[in-house]
Amino acid sequence: MSRTSQRKTPSLNTIKNFVLLLAFGCSVLTVNSLQATPSPRPTTTDSIFGNWIIDTPEQITLLQLNRDHSYLYMEFNLTKPQNSVAEWGQIDIQPIGVRFIPSYSNNQQQGLVAYQINHLKLQIMLTPQRQQLAFTIDTNADSVADEQYQYHIYPSQSVYGVWHELSRFMLSSLVLLDNGYYAVVQINLHQDPQANPHYTHLQWGRFERQQNQLFIEPIFDNPPQQSVSQFDTMTSVFYHLTRQQLALSFAVEDDNVNAHQRRFRR
Repeated sequence: MSRTSQRKTPSLNTIKNFVLLLAFGCSVLTVNSLQATPSPRPTTTDSIFGNWIIDTPEQITLLQLNRDHSYLYMEFNLTKPQNSVAEWGQIDIQPIGVRFIPSYSNNQQQGLVAYQINHLKLQIMLTPQRQQLAFTIDTNADSVADEQYQYHIYPSQSVYGVWHELSRFMLSSLVLLDNGYYAVVQINLHQDPQANPHYTHLQWGRFERQQNQLFIEPIFDNPPQQSVSQFDTMTSVFYHLTRQQLALSFAVEDDNVNAHQRRFRR
């Protein structure tokens, strides 16, 4: 499992009940609604919720934990971009630890999906420590911690942080980091899992912010899908920022120049 990095963002408040399937190899994971009101369950302190990040020269890892018990997990692999990961799913919080239940992943050989499959006795503890979150892993369930990752809180400020856009068929997440990296994660919520596997599309790269524009330079795009991300068709985006909403305006050039606008919320 790779390291992770991110900062604080309020939870997504609009996803209604649906069931998500993820096929990986011969295994199929079934996940409950990402936004359904969670049934009563033991919980740890509220201070685990938010955006958490690990930022190294080799990799940036982002973990967003939402109060509806959904999570977003991302790995920007700066040295081996093909190993980058975006996952979305639910987190099951119990007194003895937590379990991540992925519903979508762009890379089923990396990240929490693969890690939990390879370690069936895996136990994970999340322990808040002021502005840090200790991610402790016991791979053999023998009360001996094999790995620990120290995440730092990533506060939302200005345009920086994690933004979400929910439509009837698509969930999109936009990550803007103050170190100059961005990511776009898109999930088709209504794909037929019998006809096509569910894909989480991940694109990340570098951006520069000048006045009210974001200049985009994609580095990694996976899996390639038609029309899944309009970011790869443009070099700059105009933005308008309010406290809880980020509006992006841009033109896509095909035969004609068409104006588009997308609205993301914290």
